[in-house]
Formats: sequence, structure tokens, C-alpha cells
Amino acid sequence: MRNFEPGAILLAEGKKSGLLYVLVDGEVEILKGNLQVNVASEPGAIFGEISALLDIPHMATVRALTRCRAHVVDDGDAFLRTNKEITYELSKMLAQRLHGVTTYLGHLNQYVGLV
Repeated sequence: MRNFEPGAILLAEGKKSGLLYVLVDGEVEILKGNLQVNVASEPGAIFGEISALLDIPHMATVRALTRCRAHVVDDGDAFLRTNKEITYELSKMLAQRLHGVTTYLGHLNQYVGLV
């Protein structure tokens, strides 16, 4: 368990850390460059999973907006390989994200087709 003050960087875009975070409480923002793409405050939210699963640098920066606490996993890949229940829940979360993006792109495509 680790505590973060507002402004603290949990994950830095473009860096490879192998870390995985599970939010306990507080609020973080997800930044792509300087653009805020999401805010998360739900306990159990996981960050760093794509980087851990694909062995690539982080695709976005995760920064604390408020004081927050998170479980820190040093080797995210090994943790996900050995914790099937968490990996299943993570799979559902990733599927929801993919569904949201696919739906958004479908609506965007319809809008672009009207112009």
C-alpha cells in the first residue's frame, strides 16, 4: 500500500516500469500528453495493466488529483499470471473499455458520414 499526494505521478507516459496499481481511495487523472482523457475514483480501478500485459511503455500518465492510496504491484505481469480472479475482472474491464471505444467510433463514423 502506498499513499500519494495531489500531483504525484503514479505512471509516466512513455516509461516502462512493470508496475501495476490498484486504487483503494482518492482520485487520479489519466493524461495523454497534456490532455486529460479520464478521471478515476472507483476503488479497485487498475492502472498499468496494458503496459504489463504487452510489455510496452505506459500509454498515458496517471497522476493523483487528490490524496489517494493504491496497492502497488512490482511485477504486474507475474501478478496477473498468478491471480486468475483478478485477471478475469481485468478482462471484463478491458472488454468494457473496448466496447465503449467501438461504440464511440461507430457514432463518430455516422457523424462524419453526415458531413
